[in-house]
Amino acid sequence: MIKLHNITAGYNRVEIIKNINMDFEEGSITSIIGKNGCGKTTLLRTASNLLKPFRGEITIGGRDISRIPNKELAKKVSFLPQLRTVPNITVHNLVMHGRYPYLGFSRTPQKRDKEIVKKAIEHMELDNLINKNVHELSGGQRQKVYLAMILAQDTDIIFLDEPTTYLDINHQLEILEVIKNLKHMGKTIIMVLHDLNSALSSSDRICLMDKGEMVIHDTPQAVFDSREIDRIFRISSSQVSTGDEGTRQYIFYLK
Repeated sequence: MIKLHNITAGYNRVEIIKNINMDFEEGSITSIIGKNGCGKTTLLRTASNLLKPFRGEITIGGRDISRIPNKELAKKVSFLPQLRTVPNITVHNLVMHGRYPYLGFSRTPQKRDKEIVKKAIEHMELDNLINKNVHELSGGQRQKVYLAMILAQDTDIIFLDEPTTYLDINHQLEILEVIKNLKHMGKTIIMVLHDLNSALSSSDRICLMDKGEMVIHDTPQAVFDSREIDRIFRISSSQVSTGDEGTRQYIFYLK
């Protein structure tokens, strides 16, 4: 379990998020939503220990995250940013980067590392691209390679910053299915999503933020029923049932 207690954080002494108190349930998907500039990515980076808070405490399993050595933390927590430089590297070698926290001083992958990488590539159905340069891949294929790297890192907690941004609808849906599969593997997923319908229909919990503060952190249904999304985004919304095991979709439109 990862918990945030009275967290205030930001950049260059400027507070971006303030007094955040929340916890993320094990084996669940939590989506952080809100208007641009409300502090979503700052919250994600702070919760994953990439950004040190000004005040407050973050714990994993009761341990202060700031006191966990980096190599040990990299075996517990992984982070996939929204923006990154595309490396000049093969699919196999990029996925192998996920094993670096486990490698010894020589950085030589052992048999177990190679097996885990192979399984991660197979799990993402990237077998036919294993020797391709990442530069040659489409945006959707590239995202799946990065998720395979995260899978190879084998952390219980995964932070994703806008994992479906810039992808066409087919790849968006495919990536969301991959994320659901990670949850079924027992992973705890915490992600920032821009698409409100995807967030509400794919998550177990929603954290809605506004002006650096957490407005509500609850189930998708409770967040929708609160009408806080409508208030903050100045929109109207409705909910429809797809008839597929009670799955709901959400429609948003200008007032």
